[in-house]
Amino acid sequence: MSQPIDADLNFKLRFKRILFLMGYYSPIEVMLSQYHDDNKGAPKRSDVTDLDVLGIKYDAVLNSHKIICDCKTGRKVSDVNRLFWLRGVCDYFGANLGYFLRTKVDNHARAIAPKLGLRVIDERELRALEKSLNVDELVLPITDIEFYSNRNQLWGINVLKGSRPTPEEIQIKEVYSYLSYLYWFFDSHRNLFNLIERFQKVSHLLRSSNPRDVLLAYTGLERFAHCLLEMGSYIYSRGLSEVQSNARIYLYGGVMGLREREKFFDLLHQFTNTNESLDPIYLQDILEVTNQMLHHPQSGSQVLPYLEAIYSWCVQLGNNDLQPVLNGKVETGVIVITRNMCISFCRATGLEENLFSALFAL
Repeated sequence: MSQPIDADLNFKLRFKRILFLMGYYSPIEVMLSQYHDDNKGAPKRSDVTDLDVLGIKYDAVLNSHKIICDCKTGRKVSDVNRLFWLRGVCDYFGANLGYFLRTKVDNHARAIAPKLGLRVIDERELRALEKSLNVDELVLPITDIEFYSNRNQLWGINVLKGSRPTPEEIQIKEVYSYLSYLYWFFDSHRNLFNLIERFQKVSHLLRSSNPRDVLLAYTGLERFAHCLLEMGSYIYSRGLSEVQSNARIYLYGGVMGLREREKFFDLLHQFTNTNESLDPIYLQDILEVTNQMLHHPQSGSQVLPYLEAIYSWCVQLGNNDLQPVLNGKVETGVIVITRNMCISFCRATGLEENLFSALFAL
C-alpha cells in the first residue's frame, strides 16, 4: 500500500473494480518475498516480485479461486516475456488464472496465451468488459486516484524526517511488515496464529480515533477472515462431521505435525509438571465462528468483499448504509457472520471493538 503511484495504477484500479463486481476481494500491489538465511543466523527478506492485482474469491462451498493480473502500459515491454513471467508467478502463488492487461496486446502474445493457460486483454476489450458489468453504476469510487491515495497514505507508521521511530512505532511497524510481506510468504495454515500473535502485541496501542490504526485493524480483520475461509475450505474438503478435529489437523500442518506437537506437550507435562495446553485459549471461540460459517457457506463466502465495501464506503467515506454499494441487496447473514468474525478477532487479539464501530453500526 505504501508504493508510489505509477503509470499502471489506472489499469490496476480498473481491474480491481471489475473483480469487486465479480465478488472478489482484490488487494493491489501485493509483494511476494523470499526469506533465507543471511549466513549470520538471521532471516533475510528478498523481494521476488509484486502482483499488480490479486483476486481472491470463495464459492458457495468454500472452494477458493485466485486470479493474478499483470498490468502494463509502457512501450518497452515484451508481451511474450511478460506472459511467461505471469505463468510462473501463477504457479508459484497457486493462482487459478492469470490476466495480462496491456494497452495493446501484440498478436504473438495472443497466440501464446492459450497455451500458457492465460488470458490477455487490451484497453478496448477492458472497456467492453467494464460496460458489460455496468461499472459506472458502482458508487464505490475504486478507480478514483484521490480516493486510493487517501487510503494509501494511511498505510505505515508516520515518522517525521530526521526522527527515529519510538519503540511503540517499531512494534506497529512489525505488524505492517507481516501483513505486507510475511502473510503472503507463509503457508496458509501458519497464518492464523501468527496474525493473532502480532496483533496481541500492539492491540493496546491502537486507537479508534486514529485513522491509521483503524485501517490497520480492518486489514488485520480481512486477513483473519481469509485465514478462517482457508481453514473452512480445508475442513469442507474432509467433510463436516469432525470440524474441530480437522481444524486442528489444518492449523498444525497435517496429521503428523499435530501428533508431533501433542507428543512434545506430553513430554513437557512430564518433565515440568505443568499443564500447558497445545491449543491457545482463544481457539475454541474461533472454531465456533468457523463452524457457523461452515453451516452457512453462501454467506461466509462473501465476507471478504463485504469487508472491503465496509471499510471503503462506511469508514473511509463516512456512510452508514451498504445498500447503495450492493444495489440494495445487503444480505443479513453475511453481516452477522462478519460481525461474529470481528468479535472473535477482537477477543483473540485484545483489540477494542470500537475500532470497528462502522461494522457494528450496520
